[in-house]
Amino acid sequence: MIRNKQSRLFRKLPLVAAIGMASLASMAIQQASAHGYIESPKSRAYMCRTDVNKDCGSVTYEPQSVEYTTNGRTNYKGNACEGEFTKCGPADGNIASGGMVANFGTIDTQNAVRWEKTDIQPGVNTFTWHYSAAHPIRYQEFYITKKDWNPNQPLTRESFESTPLLRVDMGGQMTGEKTSHEVNIPADRTGYHVVLGTWKVDDTSATFYQVVDVNIDGEEVVPSPWNNLGVVQPQALEVGDKVIARLFGASGEMQDKNISLTIASDEQAKADIWPHALAEKVNAANVGVVMGELNTDGEIVPNFGKNSVFVKKGSDILSFQLEKQLVNQPIELNITGMQPSYTLKDGKVDLHFNAIAKGGDFTIKATVFNAKQESVAHQQAAAGDNTPHFSINLKDIEAGKFDLVVEAAPKKGESKQETVSFTVQAESDGSYDFVFPDGVKDYKAGTTVLQPKDGNTYECKPGQVAGWCVQWSPTATGFEPGVGSNWQDAWIRK
Repeated sequence: MIRNKQSRLFRKLPLVAAIGMASLASMAIQQASAHGYIESPKSRAYMCRTDVNKDCGSVTYEPQSVEYTTNGRTNYKGNACEGEFTKCGPADGNIASGGMVANFGTIDTQNAVRWEKTDIQPGVNTFTWHYSAAHPIRYQEFYITKKDWNPNQPLTRESFESTPLLRVDMGGQMTGEKTSHEVNIPADRTGYHVVLGTWKVDDTSATFYQVVDVNIDGEEVVPSPWNNLGVVQPQALEVGDKVIARLFGASGEMQDKNISLTIASDEQAKADIWPHALAEKVNAANVGVVMGELNTDGEIVPNFGKNSVFVKKGSDILSFQLEKQLVNQPIELNITGMQPSYTLKDGKVDLHFNAIAKGGDFTIKATVFNAKQESVAHQQAAAGDNTPHFSINLKDIEAGKFDLVVEAAPKKGESKQETVSFTVQAESDGSYDFVFPDGVKDYKAGTTVLQPKDGNTYECKPGQVAGWCVQWSPTATGFEPGVGSNWQDAWIRK
């Protein structure tokens, strides 16, 4: 155990994302289209999107979509009403997910170290909602956890003060890009707290929920003597797997200081167990790096689950990487960003997509085949780039069916391949503006689209509901014309 008597220094440690491959979520989020999130201070869901919080599940794709409605959601005391948070809304324990447990239940997990925190001061702080689809606002409220709340228990209404820090009645004002409010944080709060922001939509039963994990510095803070080099995240392993804490200085890897742990039992292989064991081994080695989490006394102690990696300021250790040597190394390959159909424009189609490979170092290449099985385009990423973005321009092609074949080839062993089929439509004859979902971000009242799934043409409704026409992603299809569960709220079949 490393002790430091300056008990509040831990509150100024920087937030550092884990070292390693960019996650699938951080790449695919660019494809999502939803409603709104708190961007400052960053909400729990938004920190998942930005890859600061790890292992968040589906909310990483759609931090904007944490939306409570009275239809099919878990409700407070069985009360399926749409009123204020203290009387209605999601059930206790499902507040962070807005009651969308099947979609976003991962962020309902609650303990003292699970989520990264933003340092703020007591007094006035600016909280900013960022919108990705237009809705009218009835009101927005902000609540804070009580002085004696327990951060290791699920968030309930009892966790929060019953009176909001701020309520702003907006009178049906339409959202722009952002809305900011000055929220007064009580002077009697210090340390870890959660601020809950709710945004009630004016013309539906929906209320958007965002929780913000903050660390409130209520007194003068002594500069920290520690640098945070990274984070070891929990992940289930197998017996025989090996994890290596690799340390680097100005001249490269400091192999004499590397510490390894070989998983010796099923118990040690559990996601939250081996990081604790590795932290104990690293700390006992006394090589100038310490693993664990800072407690309220400024002590760095091994944690069951996520562990941060610290060195003293001025240390010759400059960076840290965690290497995992797995007995059964799985190879994963995922493609994001592709659409089911495209429309020819001047005989051309532009493809933009991401490939994300896990399980080794790969050379990733993409080839497009037409219906005659002729390769019409090819592109290869740099060797070792496991998360490349591809931009492929298809020229002089005809409408029809195509296959995108992406291959991840390791230095040794078998390759991994994924195929995505798509269609290319002929240029519009003027009877519609787009082939859905082409140009989805540009849809507005009066926009007409051809739905290739049923061959019908649809027109975006006028008025405020036109904002729903742009709300589509591969994982959020409720307003897809002719197909989505709520398409008639946004579209007229022609």
